[in-house]
Amino acid sequence: MSRIYELNKPTGKKPCPPGTRVNRCAMIVNENSEDLLTSNVFGLLLYLVPAVWLIPLLELVFKGRSFRHIERSKIKVEFWKKLPSPPGAKYHEGTPEIDIVIRIGRLVVLLECKYRSPIQGELAREHKRDQILKYLDCGVYNYWPESGTPCEILFVLLSDMQEEPEILSQYRDPEKILAGLTQARPFIDYEDVSRRLARNIGHARWSDLLYILEHQDPKRLNSTESMIIADLIVYLRHKLRATK
Repeated sequence: MSRIYELNKPTGKKPCPPGTRVNRCAMIVNENSEDLLTSNVFGLLLYLVPAVWLIPLLELVFKGRSFRHIERSKIKVEFWKKLPSPPGAKYHEGTPEIDIVIRIGRLVVLLECKYRSPIQGELAREHKRDQILKYLDCGVYNYWPESGTPCEILFVLLSDMQEEPEILSQYRDPEKILAGLTQARPFIDYEDVSRRLARNIGHARWSDLLYILEHQDPKRLNSTESMIIADLIVYLRHKLRATK
């Protein structure tokens, strides 16, 4: 993984320093790349059970809620998942690609990772729909069942911002979500979907994930898990120092 290169390359071509334009630096060595950070961190977290990282992260984001029911569940993680837009969408935004989709039974976590970059605002000239609303719309279209027990879609923004951005918190108002959803399926109650989504939006910081890893009980980890966590702690400390 490139984290080894980033942390240890002492001479020659080094990772591009903060502020370097991406088109002037190979992406694999650009320390500004959020895709690089996402792949390095979650590429290792995949090897750890949900109780180590996913459950505490969700319980930190959605305070007062328990996710222990997924502790022994099999999880499926997809990177840079393309989510086709609903048919008849009013907006021409292309096919959105969210950083990570985590599926555990009926639970779907849409995880968007940001590092030294903002959430995209207007995505087309003719409207003011932003990146978050686009993901929510496509998430509903691709994962919400037309009948039977509804799934639970969580949207988590993971960033280096100290405070939750307004562009995210505004969607705790279900009316704002409802106004931006493409109501492409006649058997879905979009008002109910919007109310559920408004409760399932949250923000976490990369430093929160670091804290979770730093406070693991070593007695509950095997030797492989301990090595993975130790490597991730070193790497995340390195990345977070670069943002100060």
